[in-house]
Amino acid sequence: MPATPWALYGAALEAILAGSIDLDNDSFRMVLVSGDYVPDQAADAAWSDISANEIAGTGYTAGGKATPITLSRTGLAVSLDTSDVSWPSSTLTATYAVIVRDAGGVGALAASDLPICFCELEDGAAVSTTNGTLAVTINAAGLYTFTAAAAA
Repeated sequence: MPATPWALYGAALEAILAGSIDLDNDSFRMVLVSGDYVPDQAADAAWSDISANEIAGTGYTAGGKATPITLSRTGLAVSLDTSDVSWPSSTLTATYAVIVRDAGGVGALAASDLPICFCELEDGAAVSTTNGTLAVTINAAGLYTFTAAAAA
């Protein structure tokens, strides 16, 4: 599906730079949310800012699915990446996928868990399945890339 690029939340960027997120060892989950959610990259800093809009449907479990985040570096560019995630045999409607740090590592997201990034599943529209597979395919370049400025 033609998902929009992933957008990083400001609180997540701050936590990554401060070292309070361990991208190698923390647990992360991809959750699906409805079009009632209005993303606010500057203000959304906890799962409780989003959770009221998590979808429900056949083949979807609250809290979404576990997805590891990995880092890779090429020269001055560092990329965050994750695996593709899918919900087979599902009947559901979703507009956004959101990756959230599962601080407890138990799959049940806490209100204070930190949202990392989100994408709109289909630019300008919701995506629905009827006993089908909703697949979130991650771009080959990854979720997000940070590039250090070269010295002058």
